[in-house]
Amino acid sequence: MQDQIKNCQSCNKDFTIEPEDFNFYEKIKVPPPTWCPECRRMRRFAQTNETVLYKRKCDLTSKDIFSMYPPNVPFPVYETDVWYSDVWDPYSFGIDYDPKKPFLEQFLELQNKIPRMSLVRQGPAINSPYAHRVTDPKNSYMTFRSSYPEDCLYLYNGKNTKDCVDSAWVFNSELCYECVNIENCYNVRFGQEVKDCRDSSFLYACRNCSDCVGCVNLVNQKYCIFNERYSKEEYNKRLTEFKLNTYSEIQKMEKKFLEFRKKFPIRAIASVKSENVSGNWFSNCKNVHESFDCVDIKDGKHLFMVFSAEDCMDYYEWGNKAEQIYESVNCGLDITRLYFCNQCWMGATDLYYCNTCPGARNCFGCVGLKKGEYAILNKKYTKQEYEVLKEKIIKQMKEIPFIDKRGFEYYFGEFFPEMFSDFAYNETIANYHFSLSREEALGRGYRWKDSEKKDYKTTIKPKNLPETIIETDDSILNEVIECEEKDNPESVGAFRITQNELNFYRKMNLPLPRACFNIRHLRRMDKRPKLMLIKRQCDKCNIEVETVYTAEYAPILYCEKCYQQEVY
Repeated sequence: MQDQIKNCQSCNKDFTIEPEDFNFYEKIKVPPPTWCPECRRMRRFAQTNETVLYKRKCDLTSKDIFSMYPPNVPFPVYETDVWYSDVWDPYSFGIDYDPKKPFLEQFLELQNKIPRMSLVRQGPAINSPYAHRVTDPKNSYMTFRSSYPEDCLYLYNGKNTKDCVDSAWVFNSELCYECVNIENCYNVRFGQEVKDCRDSSFLYACRNCSDCVGCVNLVNQKYCIFNERYSKEEYNKRLTEFKLNTYSEIQKMEKKFLEFRKKFPIRAIASVKSENVSGNWFSNCKNVHESFDCVDIKDGKHLFMVFSAEDCMDYYEWGNKAEQIYESVNCGLDITRLYFCNQCWMGATDLYYCNTCPGARNCFGCVGLKKGEYAILNKKYTKQEYEVLKEKIIKQMKEIPFIDKRGFEYYFGEFFPEMFSDFAYNETIANYHFSLSREEALGRGYRWKDSEKKDYKTTIKPKNLPETIIETDDSILNEVIECEEKDNPESVGAFRITQNELNFYRKMNLPLPRACFNIRHLRRMDKRPKLMLIKRQCDKCNIEVETVYTAEYAPILYCEKCYQQEVY
């Protein structure tokens, strides 16, 4: 089969479906998509609120809880432990399939009345009420998309982390601060794309280094400052002169380091032990294309933040023994053959168009069904009845589309329409990667949450905060600090310092932040290039390469071979 050019139903741009794509679609018995890869990714991203939490009541117990859902959603919201319990029956909400109505219309009716869990969590949450999409968090605050975080604050996408603060994409690391994409690190501050390093600050793309400051592309080095080697005594003397315990000197160092970093080549693809990959941030992957942040993946395409998976396409976040997953989000943990699903985990198998169905098997169009089997629209059938009705529904979906507010048609084989998202567009990760104005989002059928900044009675301006943590006493815990970007629409306007946060800054000899969590999180996200591939030339051998790094981000770009020759 040859390449096929199709026109995207959403953005009207042409996109290519390649022969191996058709092979995958044929294997899982779905038609090819009518939306381009970028619009499909955007549609999936819009299903996920990752970092916005609300205080509300549990609709079953009336207990005060924290939730990813605000109080005004159309469906009930239960505290997570209550949701997992047997005190309510998801089958009691089941509805009969109506062959005269578009199936997705019936699904939406069901989705808007089934109770949802307040926060997504695997295992117990020990002293971690503000942790969402986590596994076994302990003493962690405002921690998201993380597995086994302990004593972590303001962490996004971490695994096996301890005492890490204001960081993102952090794995197997301890005592790290303001880091992005690091692994196996200890006591690293302001590091990015760093692995196996310790006791260092302001590093980029360094490996197995210790006691270094302001260094780029170093391997197996010690006592280096801006890539120059010093004796231990000279290094310690210079380090003291930098005054990296003061807020103003850290700001100066950040600007200086960014300029210095751009004098060095960046490899076109950030990849470790991987082959035949395109996209960025790969570890131990093979045959994975147009994908980002993948670990231990074989045979995948259009993936983002997926690990330990095989034979998957159009998949956002999770994995952990996942196979043959298509057009799904927030699914993982020993799952197989999930198509058009959201939030299905713990052995979920053979699901179509399901939302929040942990442990379910052989279900179609179900919501909130825990360990359910042979069910359609939350109504249980025999195995034979299920198989017969499933095929009837697929046939109907191929003939009678759901039509959204923009007039787009959704036949069998398309992910949930944009208007099916439980969240306002600007609450989701989509708004970061694919920013829309309020009018654009509403025009696409999304909801929008207008800013509700509280009139915080701030007690201290950021410019009046102490330069060092040594000058900061416990009275800071009683202050309401004005965010230095309070007029930014993404800012909450003000913030407070918690006791465990203050303890961390004292232990690390770091000054207090000047911006609220939202702004700090967005600054870290902005340190990474966007998920968009462009064509460039290697600045050494002139071959064409595909990369996420623009000329502004990386003035000097090397292909893998030239980078290896230069750095290693």
